[in-house]
Amino acid sequence: MPTYRFQQVDAFTARPLFGNPVAVVLGADGLAAEEMQRIAAWTNLSETTFVLRPTIARPAYRLRIFSPGHELPFAGHPTIGSCHAVLEAGVVEAQGGRLVQECGAGNLPLRVEGEGTGRRIAVEAPEARFIGELPAQAERISAALGRKIAPSQPPTVFRNGPSWMFVRLEDTSEIAALEPDMAALAKLSREHEVSGVAAFALVEDAEFAVHIRCFAPAFRVPEDPVTGSANAGLPAYLARHRLLERTGREYVATQGRELGRDGRVFVRVLDASGRAEIGGQAVTVVEGEISV
Repeated sequence: MPTYRFQQVDAFTARPLFGNPVAVVLGADGLAAEEMQRIAAWTNLSETTFVLRPTIARPAYRLRIFSPGHELPFAGHPTIGSCHAVLEAGVVEAQGGRLVQECGAGNLPLRVEGEGTGRRIAVEAPEARFIGELPAQAERISAALGRKIAPSQPPTVFRNGPSWMFVRLEDTSEIAALEPDMAALAKLSREHEVSGVAAFALVEDAEFAVHIRCFAPAFRVPEDPVTGSANAGLPAYLARHRLLERTGREYVATQGRELGRDGRVFVRVLDASGRAEIGGQAVTVVEGEISV
């Protein structure tokens, strides 16, 4: 029975049992896609990743990312957590603080700063493409979330691998108080072919500029603790709706407190369109082998 090195990593945190967990299978070239999908369903985490030999010049590695139900071209916390696992396991070393991740969304530049528990990993996320606005759905989305969304900007969908429907609420207290109807959100997500709904508020705070929560019940993830792809897509929404001056080009988003996970996502906006780099810390919680 083949065995593979395995880590479970909490991403967007330096504290075990916080942030967002990802399962990482190292040296997974011997696994077929069907086996990867079965492992992802078995771990029952929002994502499980498989590290493969690169097809491009090093320093690089190739990554496949699976939710319990399907493969994803890109996801944020699996990227940060997998890079942490790759570096910790000695699969590849960053050169000059740089390396590249091959994945379904292309070859993504990674930046590594610091060492050990203080190490921060950042990825230049795929461009978030504007899909459309859904002003007619505002009341329905408000009802599904249990709080009225801000009327000044319509629900807006962007895709950077996953597709997120972004909605803004007026105050961070309303984000904390959301009482989502998961069945209604799943129906909305399926009808509009989105991964889920990302609800956020802008924060007048010295530490954070954004408080965000992400719901993807159509893909068996009722609430994601800390969502890299949504945080990477949000600056495109902010740019489209002329809200970037409220956050600035570098800011920190808080996510996961309502689930007891308390993650931190560091966001750097790279251009006026809202293309972004996201980053954070990560910590290994489980290390061993998986037999298939």
